Amino acid sequence: MEDGSLFYYSISPYELKNALGQNVAILQEYIFEKKEDESGHFNCKLYKTKDGNWYDFEDSKTGVEKGLLRLLKSAIDAKQSNGVLE
Repeated sequence: MEDGSLFYYSISPYELKNALGQNVAILQEYIFEKKEDESGHFNCKLYKTKDGNWYDFEDSKTGVEKGLLRLLKSAIDAKQSNGVLE
């Protein structure tokens, strides 16, 4: 990240289901982790459609700064647009 923070992440498929339990879409689930020095452990999940749009669940944003979520999304988008995804 721009401020020198280092986040680790993994990507896995996530099946989005409707109220009846039927699959609606397959999203990419990004699981971010950061081991912080004194304040403990940070983690969050973000979801992206196959078209490249970010999909937000209300419960996934609880307790995480919106600015940080925006930075993480921007960093992933920048890596993907450059063709570099580690």
